[in-house]
Amino acid sequence: MLYLSGIIGKPVYDAAGEAFDTIADLIIYHGAEKFPRITGILLNGDRSRVAVIPWSAVSEFTAAGIRLRVERPSLAPRPLQPDEILLREDILDTQVVDTDDIKVVRVNDLELRQVGNEVRVIGADVGTRSLLRRLGLEPFVCRALERVGRPLPSRVIPWNLVAVLGGTMTPLKLSISREKLKDIHPADLAELLEDLDRDERVEVMTALPDEDAADVLEEAEPEVQATVIQELPSERASDILEEMRPDEAADVLGELPEERAEELISLMEAGAAEEVRELLQYEPETAAGKMTTEFIALPVAMTVEQVIARLRESKPDSETIYYLYVVNEHGHLVGVLSIRALLISPPETPISQLMRTDVVTVGANTSAEDVAGALVKYDLLAVPVVEEDGRMVGIVTIDHLIDLLLEKYGPRKLGGGIDLLRRKAVREGSGTG
Repeated sequence: MLYLSGIIGKPVYDAAGEAFDTIADLIIYHGAEKFPRITGILLNGDRSRVAVIPWSAVSEFTAAGIRLRVERPSLAPRPLQPDEILLREDILDTQVVDTDDIKVVRVNDLELRQVGNEVRVIGADVGTRSLLRRLGLEPFVCRALERVGRPLPSRVIPWNLVAVLGGTMTPLKLSISREKLKDIHPADLAELLEDLDRDERVEVMTALPDEDAADVLEEAEPEVQATVIQELPSERASDILEEMRPDEAADVLGELPEERAEELISLMEAGAAEEVRELLQYEPETAAGKMTTEFIALPVAMTVEQVIARLRESKPDSETIYYLYVVNEHGHLVGVLSIRALLISPPETPISQLMRTDVVTVGANTSAEDVAGALVKYDLLAVPVVEEDGRMVGIVTIDHLIDLLLEKYGPRKLGGGIDLLRRKAVREGSGTG
């Protein structure tokens, strides 16, 4: 097996057999290939990146060194190309994402394999053995451990499961990572962000489309959210904020310096900007401070048929469709409609005849703890927030209070968590206490 650490520093022979230099680095073409091929050699005699020896000049490659097919005076070095990466300088000792186990790992060594006339990078070695190998201690330590019945395993991640990150990466490298990052669940990617430094976080977010970046940011910790939005270019940051739920965007903006928050809001589309401005008026630890303004409000004069047509057209997300709120012409909450009642009733039935009017509500200034108490007491997935005059301004979902609920009531009282409650709501089609 060939490893990069075993190749670096080994001699380079010309066609006459004269050792005239040593290997400083190997270069790969970072295109769409799952296992990138070596395209050139950098010699210790010239680290200016203008003397890349093309791989076509190599006649023999072994762990003992490289033999060229031409004599030294006939070499035709070329510059490093934009789509090429130095393995030692750019990859070794950097953090990459193991897209199989979904975590950030450090590359201690790189496994190489000769395939015909080509040499390809097969995997990233992230185990302890690779560190010992670089220190020249691998044989001694491994033998000692085997004698006491505790062999030291290798840990190599196949290169096709590695997403390359890092501040020194070129846009082309990130184009490879982007494809792999899309396969990672936003919640997993949000956790990964916590392991990365500031530049790497920004680089990951830059590699994602706005909608995907918004999903990831919604899952991230507040400190990570603020860091990313602070560091991204203003136009890009505002685009991502527009894709986030208004309450989530307001939470992020609330963590920023007032001047920066105002700048980003001014760059957002008018509708989204108005929603977050409204939410930022409320204290963070109140019902209004925790609510989302995305909810389904139906005019009381509608029929079953009209409601179903509206739902088909608007395609509400899974979080808001649990409860169908009914409001009068002034926006005052007058009832709540269950999905079950909607589905089993004749199309021409007015929803005013189906809705329940004993709706559990909380005031805009109700404390977040009391809102959590209401959700648990009445077994709700969301509770509507109303102003003093009865006008409905938003809903607080259990998702937004889950940490507080777990702290206050514990997993047992929550009956197995939010997923169980969701299934219960769908089964019962109930939205009232």
